[in-house]
Order: sequence, then C-alpha cells, then structure tokens
Amino acid sequence: MKKIKQAIAAGVISLAVIFTGGAVFADHSGDKEIAVVKKGDTLYSLAKKHHMSVAQISDLNDLKGTTIYPGQRLILSGEEAGYHKIIAGSFSKKENAEKRAALLKKKEIPAAIGTAVIAGKTYYRVQAGAFKDKKNAVKQLEAVKKAGIKDAFILSKEELHIFGLKPGDAFDEIVSRMGKPKKTETQLNIKSLYYQSDGAGLRVTLNKKDGTIGSLAVYPEYLSPRMFPALPFTKDEVVKMYSNSDKTKTVTCYESAKCEELTYQLDHLELKARIDRDQATVQFLEITDLNYR
Repeated sequence: MKKIKQAIAAGVISLAVIFTGGAVFADHSGDKEIAVVKKGDTLYSLAKKHHMSVAQISDLNDLKGTTIYPGQRLILSGEEAGYHKIIAGSFSKKENAEKRAALLKKKEIPAAIGTAVIAGKTYYRVQAGAFKDKKNAVKQLEAVKKAGIKDAFILSKEELHIFGLKPGDAFDEIVSRMGKPKKTETQLNIKSLYYQSDGAGLRVTLNKKDGTIGSLAVYPEYLSPRMFPALPFTKDEVVKMYSNSDKTKTVTCYESAKCEELTYQLDHLELKARIDRDQATVQFLEITDLNYR
C-alpha cells in the first residue's frame, strides 16, 4: 500500500460539505482499519477521530479532493510490511552487472545479481542488500554511494494485497473490508461476489483445508471507484500503489486484442494486474498464494 506522507498539511484546510459518519472495522489480518463514511462526516473529522492528518487519509486512498460520500470505504492504516532493496545498478548486459558486483565486493559490500523483465526485455540488477527496516536500508545506501555508486537507489516493496486482503485471510475479512455483497454465487470452492447488478466484482478461491482465501480476483469494472477509492482502476494507479512490476508481458485477451500483464512477487505471494488494450484500464487484479497452486 502507498506510504503515508510524513508532512502534515499546515494552515487552514478548506473542506467541502461531506456526507457520512464513520463505522470502523478492524482488519485482524494486518492491523488495518476501514472507515465507512456516513452522513455528517468530513475528511477532517475522520482524520481527527483516528489521530491522522487529512493528507495521510487522502494519500492512502488516492483521493482527488476533500469531498467524501456516504458508503465510501476508506483505508486507515500505516505502512505495510515488506522490504527495501538497495539497487546499485541495472544493466542490459550481464557482464556489466558482474563488473559492478565485483567492485562492491572489493569494497566489502555484499552484492548479488538479479533480473527484472520490463516490456519483454531482461535487465540485470545489482543488489547490495535487502532490509525490513528502512533506516538500515538508508545506511546501506550511503555506504554504497561512498563506494562510488552515485546512481544507487532504494527499491521498496510493500506486502502484496488488494484492498488489504491477501491469501491466508479468513473469508469473512472480505465482508469486513469490502462490505456485504448484493449477491453471492458458490460453485465448488469458488465464490463470486456481486456488489453491482451487472457482474461479479470479486471471485474467491477458498483453500479446501481451512476455508481461508487461496486466491482473490478483483474486477474493477464491476466496482465503484467512488466507493472504493483505494482500489486501483487504472494502470497508473497500479504502478503508484505497487511500484514498478517485477515482470511485464503482452498477452492475448478478448477478441484477439493485445493486453499488458504486470506481475509482482514477494515471498510466496504473486499479484497480477491485467491492463486492457487501451493501455490504461485495469481488467482485473489477482493475488495468489504460490504455495497452494
């Protein structure tokens, strides 16, 4: 999920008149909360109630202004768990990456070579460590730059999830976060949840052993951007939320059209985002536990 802006907006914040009130649901899978806006709420009142700033809530939910709406579900949470990699170079030729890694090792800085596939082309990345704590990553970055690698940078990856949901969560967490669907269809261990009348907004494959989420697919065209502002509905919003993908490729979608597929991986989780042929609209997001394939 997106990182919270640290600076709190100063001065008087002009607020539009807002409709809503603030039921809050705990998400036990990640220490997150959801605020369901009710009549009478304002963005400022929600921020004050939950000891946050307006800027923090706006950033977490990608809000374009200060107006919020009845029934809108807003995420209230801090930074997600993940890791911070030190990238000390990215090269199209492996031998150049090997030279960079050798240079770092001479300076007694650990280095490893990984790959990233972008637009069908493979790049060799030199990694000089990965850290859970960003403060340690910053210290390592300083050491790498002192070693002469001035273009080194931190690549942060947060825990993969969709609207705070991920494989291993209880099925009931979907209703806690997304709200009660208008209709649910069940076929074997697959549940389709309808939040609008025209199509299933979510499809969930449940683990047969314990009934938890094995994989989750979200179809934004059947969900309301107004009600779920923290969901990515466009490619730009996907990249803003999850950063650059580990892999991108062109795939054939409906009517032989060419679509783009972005793939993210972290630990045992994999998230795919299918982008429509207009190169902008998200067809679906799917997160899977690779251990249950």
